[in-house]
Amino acid sequence: MVRMVRQLGKRRTGRGRELLPAFENLVNFAAMDLYLLPGLGSDGRLFDRLDLTGHDTHRFDWPTMPEGSTMRDYAEVLAPRVDATKPHVLIGVSMGGMVAQEMAALTKPVRTIIISSWKGPQEMPNHLRLLRGMHAEKLMTPLFMRTAMPLVRYQMGLETKEDIALFDAFVASTPLEQLRIQIAAVLGWEGPTQPVKALTHIHGDHDRLMPIAHIQQSIVVRGGGHFMVFNRAEAISKALRKALLT
Repeated sequence: MVRMVRQLGKRRTGRGRELLPAFENLVNFAAMDLYLLPGLGSDGRLFDRLDLTGHDTHRFDWPTMPEGSTMRDYAEVLAPRVDATKPHVLIGVSMGGMVAQEMAALTKPVRTIIISSWKGPQEMPNHLRLLRGMHAEKLMTPLFMRTAMPLVRYQMGLETKEDIALFDAFVASTPLEQLRIQIAAVLGWEGPTQPVKALTHIHGDHDRLMPIAHIQQSIVVRGGGHFMVFNRAEAISKALRKALLT
């Protein structure tokens, strides 16, 4: 519907075709249901700073899953919570982007938007690809978590006291066994089971966890790290609003 309104509202100018102001307003207020999926070990608080005014947003938290769960399993649990009878968009960050791609085959969204995520193992950095099949999640003990936390915070691109406080709150509220299950699902993911139509990928060029050198066909956020949906919320909000118009 948004695309149709944009086409109807275009006029010829000396610079080509531009959108008439009245139709731009119609597009801006074409509200849709946006379903937001957070990253591994996080929850809906990750989206607190986003400005998606004019749309109905629905934040998901991760369900408790049994050992051996896959991305497809997560998608099948969450998909019934989407009102697929209405036009909707799936927006996922990191692990949430992977689950969103699996959900797309089930809910048929108008668009799927992934942020700081992968489209398949081909976009993983080599050191993480080597961990596939090695059950690295079993290393996640309380002692390991305490020892590795400074490196993890660095990899996540945490920049302020607010970033650290939120990230630490995520760690404290996620049971370790669920964190292991999520890590295993991420490392074992082979990519979406079906090609994802109308897919937009937004990625930061300073992402240390998922380096952009391995990412193909993405909208680049300058200076954005892995935590940019929170600490670069203005830029991400702008990129999302633009993606919703396409």
